Amino acid sequence: MQSSCPVPFQPLRLLSLAAFAALALTVSAAAKSGKATTTATLVEAADYMPCGTDCTAFASPLSAVCLHVGDEAIIAEGENYLHDRRTSWIEDLVGKQIRVRYTKRSLWIVPPDREAAKLHRGSGFEGFKDPGCTREVHKPILAEAYAAKRPSSVPRDAFALAGSGRGEFPARFLWFQCNLDADGRTITCRRWYRDGVTDSTDWFCANTAEGIKVGTKFPIDPLLSQASRLVSTSGALLQHDNRSRTNGNLDFPNEACR
Repeated sequence: MQSSCPVPFQPLRLLSLAAFAALALTVSAAAKSGKATTTATLVEAADYMPCGTDCTAFASPLSAVCLHVGDEAIIAEGENYLHDRRTSWIEDLVGKQIRVRYTKRSLWIVPPDREAAKLHRGSGFEGFKDPGCTREVHKPILAEAYAAKRPSSVPRDAFALAGSGRGEFPARFLWFQCNLDADGRTITCRRWYRDGVTDSTDWFCANTAEGIKVGTKFPIDPLLSQASRLVSTSGALLQHDNRSRTNGNLDFPNEACR
């Protein structure tokens, strides 16, 4: 009778398969954990107080940064990172290329000679000078405005802008409706709070800060603009009208817009 015998045991082959499987799991885990770094340029870094003028004695500043990864601007911030000087070195890297890694919620600045600094993605800092950084600050604010139900008192052609963050009751965003006056010299903007209550009217000169006249159509870039600061889609800043008024009427009607 012919007897059957088992397949010969192959320890080296099994060890090779096990090693390959372990390596695959390690690579997969590393990819999922977001440990890979990439090169970025640190554009700006600054401390700011998100509570504005209403801060308590125990309030701490937030440290905001903006960096470019290729054509993408990324903003982030962390409490006390620069305030307690543990990562004051971040300020020294502005304008330089750095290594970072990031997820949807977090950003790590990874220096070669010290521990990485972890920050949270997003920022409310309104002092960024770089347009890409400013747009990233305003994106979630405008998304919040248009996701909410528009009050019936707000006209359909009104658009949302980020609030200034100043004043006794700072608003996260306001609704704006702007039109060129009949005299062609002034742009009048009506404003509403998010609940539809009318805010004060604001005025702008019908020209840019460089003195270039604007026509009846002056498209505003909502991601670059802010309450009391209108920026056209060309990137030009409209000149704010600083003439004195009483009940909305000019105190000196013949005074040039300034």
